Amino acid sequence: MKIEQLQQLLKIVEEGSINEAAKELYIARSSLSTSMKNLERELGAQIFSRNSKGVCLTDFGADVYSQAKDICTKIDFIQSVPYEEDRMNLSISSMYCSLANDAFVELYQRHFRDNFTGSIEECTLNEVIRQVNSGLSEIGMVTLFSDSESVALKKIADNHLEFHKLIDRKLHAIIGPKNPLYAEERSSVGLDELKDFPYIVNYASPSDYSWERTLDGRKRKRAEIHVSDLGCALRLINATEAIMIDTYDKDTYAQFYAPNGCKFIPLADSPLACKLGWVKSENKTISKAAEEFIAIINDKAGYGNF
Repeated sequence: MKIEQLQQLLKIVEEGSINEAAKELYIARSSLSTSMKNLERELGAQIFSRNSKGVCLTDFGADVYSQAKDICTKIDFIQSVPYEEDRMNLSISSMYCSLANDAFVELYQRHFRDNFTGSIEECTLNEVIRQVNSGLSEIGMVTLFSDSESVALKKIADNHLEFHKLIDRKLHAIIGPKNPLYAEERSSVGLDELKDFPYIVNYASPSDYSWERTLDGRKRKRAEIHVSDLGCALRLINATEAIMIDTYDKDTYAQFYAPNGCKFIPLADSPLACKLGWVKSENKTISKAAEEFIAIINDKAGYGNF
């Protein structure tokens, strides 16, 4: 089946006659008739019935016509989209990372008057890898943890992606006013001190490569709460003794956490180290927009946000 045959089908229905359709398409009637017979043979059913006034669709033909019209409409739309060399496009898949969100906002603020189209989607490591590998996203932002870094890097490499490290990051416990540790002036906190508190997992579906497993090994006695957005996590931290573990950056703390009464306390004995980086397809040059996005993250790191 060819797109040309579907377009011919639409023209025949529009004109109500193979003869008239052939004239409009500037082809011989016999060629058009043969093309439709070949299409009917390929589909295994009759599309047109013939009568003295011309042709009309069979019930099967009406279904084929409906699908053909939809397909041809989409093709016409694709062909009508102009190529704009100066358009700035950037699609990002990101493990939960407030820094990536901040950098994306700054990139937009710089270029919203330009021809800018962008998207950023928060997801797990596995989904970041899938989307970058399939071309749905140009780059992916990932956080790797020391106890599973080699496994994660192998998975990245197996999917023909490259990992580029940006910065090392330190883990902190995030607590709210209802947590007993909140009133204490603590310079750090141990994992054993946290095992009795409910903890919040701020992911739509937790990855195998994340810090949750560190607390899992501490024989926790309390609940585990899964949330898919930061707003819900902040309300839980503020209203309960639940904790969340995340990396700290100054701008995001001032904008989101501090107004909700949250404190960040460094983990004193975490067996995990973590690093923030980005991934791209092998042997593929990233766009200027992606280069600028990464430069913004490096600039923020240089200002001591971590």
